[in-house]
Amino acid sequence: MVLELQKPRPVWQIMFSTHHTDVGYLYLVFGITFLFMGGVLAMIIRTHLFFPGQGVLVSDSATYNRIFTVHGLTMLFLFALPVANGIGNILVPIMVRYKDMAYPKLNAIAFWMNPVGAALLWLGFADTTWVSYAPYSIIRAPGPAADMFIFGMKILGISSILSSINFVVTILKCKHPDLPLRRVPLFAWSMLTVSLMTIVAMPTYAAALIMMLTDRLGLSGFFNPFAGGDPIAYLHLFWFTFHPEVYIFLLPAIGMMYEIIPRFSRKPLYSQASGVFAFVMLGIIGFASWGHHMYSTGMDFTTKVVFMIGTLAAVPASGMHVFNFLATMWGGRIRFSAPMKFAIGGIALFFSAGAGGVLNSAMPLDFITHGTYWVVGHMHLFLIGTIGFGFVGMIYYMFPYITGRMYSEKWASAHFVLMFWGSVQMLYTQHLLGLEGMPRRVYDYPVEFTSWTQLNQIATVGGWLLGASFAIFLAVLIYYSAKGKPANMDDPWGIGGKYYYPVAAKNPHGGHSGY
Repeated sequence: MVLELQKPRPVWQIMFSTHHTDVGYLYLVFGITFLFMGGVLAMIIRTHLFFPGQGVLVSDSATYNRIFTVHGLTMLFLFALPVANGIGNILVPIMVRYKDMAYPKLNAIAFWMNPVGAALLWLGFADTTWVSYAPYSIIRAPGPAADMFIFGMKILGISSILSSINFVVTILKCKHPDLPLRRVPLFAWSMLTVSLMTIVAMPTYAAALIMMLTDRLGLSGFFNPFAGGDPIAYLHLFWFTFHPEVYIFLLPAIGMMYEIIPRFSRKPLYSQASGVFAFVMLGIIGFASWGHHMYSTGMDFTTKVVFMIGTLAAVPASGMHVFNFLATMWGGRIRFSAPMKFAIGGIALFFSAGAGGVLNSAMPLDFITHGTYWVVGHMHLFLIGTIGFGFVGMIYYMFPYITGRMYSEKWASAHFVLMFWGSVQMLYTQHLLGLEGMPRRVYDYPVEFTSWTQLNQIATVGGWLLGASFAIFLAVLIYYSAKGKPANMDDPWGIGGKYYYPVAAKNPHGGHSGY
């Protein structure tokens, strides 16, 4: 069925709507916009490190630290979370067979807090790094940039909590009575898991930010060693929130792959139950392993062993997802359209990132790699290799249902090749830089270290390839949303078969939009 394309609705009508699809579109546009803004900062960082001892793009270390800080904050809180919330807003009510999110007005409020938080982060342009470790963030970080960082993160945290409450109530209380919770699609399960994790984890970081602010105002000394405080206490509060936050970023991308892989394998999902179990286990394990970020802070050996075991417990749960994907594809009549290519690429890099995580959890190796570029490569393998590939694949998957038009498979394939090649070249090389001993968060490195120079140049070229792939992505989104051929809404990719057809839900505001 090819729907007759209608004139797009006015932008203001979408901006002031509370319907879940419209709020989802706002989240997607917001997240993709900041993906490119954060990507520009990443290109500046990598280009600056192409040669040692040069200052062509960044003239001093303070400016470099500001760029580094805002890049990290942007990619985590202004890209990854909004895109997950956007796709969740569009799909979750349909998956649970409800007319909207449980609290539509609260949903819109949660979104509109994001531009406010983003403005504070970007206008402040703090140099604290995204982790804002004490005591620097209390004593030395210049104000008002650090204060704007604190208030910006508070606003974004409140937005996340409000959005999470909405998802939990929608899935648990608003699903259709005939739909058992165990049969709810796995993407909805991923959003339920991360929403519960957010509600538990985020208040801890909110408390840490309040304590940091009162320390900066001289009203307290929680983390200020000169006032009797303990900077290590901030580390515990921070990582208790932000190790679960790793899974909060990651699990929606895994859920998106569960939407894509059965459809393009033309087979039913191998095991719904194991996918649910793995999501729940990762949600619990995420709170049992924050201490592996702190092996070098002086904790006793027994505590380190406990956190090492807690970290390793994530391996079988993550392996369940990988096995589920592979078992679903096994024997299927796979159609290698763009969404499937990105999903498979994401699985490969997810496995690679997980293998590196197993090594990081082992205390002897962690003491070698801690604070080096190995950690940068490992973290970005998750952020780009799994989250990035999952999100991009899902955007291509939803493209015909949102726009009513088809993108170009040729250009989408070019995007995939460049993105996968660039990711592997940049991120694996960063692992090698870590083994060579290059510290993370450095503005410059010695000219005499020729191996560092060579590896940084290889990584930078990979970064340029990655940047070029996203330039193609942006062009595809803009051009084919306006000029693409009308899509067959029943089967946009010509897959056929009886398995995993999308649920078509007409947008009540008119038009073809709605998944």
